[in-house]
Amino acid sequence: MKNIKLLTKKLPLTVELKSDHVLIIDQTKLPARLRFIKLKKYQQAIAAIKTMQVRGAQAIGAVGAGGIFLASQSYRGNNPNYFMAFLRQAAKEIIKARPTAVNLAWGVKNLLIGLNDSSVSSMRQEIRRRYKLLLENEVANNIKIGEYGQKLIKSGATVLTHCNAGSLSAIWYGTATAPIFSALIKGKKIKVRLDETRPWLQGSRLTAWEMDRVGLDYAINIDAASGYLLSHNLVDIIIVGADRIAANGDTANKIGTYPLALMAKEHGIPFYVAAVSATIDFSLRSGREIKIEERSGQEILRDIKYRGQRVAPGKAQSFNPVFDVTPHKLISGIITEFGVLSPGQLARIKK
Repeated sequence: MKNIKLLTKKLPLTVELKSDHVLIIDQTKLPARLRFIKLKKYQQAIAAIKTMQVRGAQAIGAVGAGGIFLASQSYRGNNPNYFMAFLRQAAKEIIKARPTAVNLAWGVKNLLIGLNDSSVSSMRQEIRRRYKLLLENEVANNIKIGEYGQKLIKSGATVLTHCNAGSLSAIWYGTATAPIFSALIKGKKIKVRLDETRPWLQGSRLTAWEMDRVGLDYAINIDAASGYLLSHNLVDIIIVGADRIAANGDTANKIGTYPLALMAKEHGIPFYVAAVSATIDFSLRSGREIKIEERSGQEILRDIKYRGQRVAPGKAQSFNPVFDVTPHKLISGIITEFGVLSPGQLARIKK
């Protein structure tokens, strides 16, 4: 991979602004089929978030903001006060779509904050301008994460990542994959290990799809194999994404991240979190205050099948938390668009 322009031919945009709609990749169809969906109403943006057609903190935030753009497009009146009331109601509905990723509320609020004008038309134009800028800035931030993060990866290293914090989780380029892609562009020879990540298999369905398109040397392992990999010196560095980071650096990410961090500590393997600053929630003092989403147990009992059969008895119960919280003391550093920071240095971003 000689330069970043070649990468754009391999990885399409996950979220894209069009003249009258928002275009997204339907992630539920991957890896078998690359299908795009046109979102024309803000209710469709909400549905896409809820049904996991779009997932990943940055992508959710981008589609949430896209919902405000779509709401502004669909409003047919000329009264500025009614227009703003309509957008505020849409914002409430969008923010409720998924609770853990702080980027969702951040994206919505970025399009609405300080919006005040006597003309519906001018406010609609301003929302479109803000949305376009938000998408462009998030991609630029991911590229910066890649530049800072690739310095942590030595040529010949094996990188382990969990879930999908790749291009599909963002607008483009990703967070945890950004250092990997940048290392590839720098000419470093690296290998990537992917936790398959149950129950939605984002590692094997999505991150592997990205690695395949880019041409990286990768292998998929079941989540429970991580301890074996780390204890047998088969991993040199771990980089994961984040859905919400508290002010002290405690990080909520896909379920299974916390035990991975514990094993990394035990075996002396550096464990990094990669995230844009929008993922940091400075209103939360620690990870104990992060609301963890619990999804339907049917994702485990009914939706996952073994050779066409249900994986559990019909009356079985289940518990399906989507995220866990990794304490900041287990994190070697947080890779942001401002550089690689220790958890205790996050306050620098707030300032």
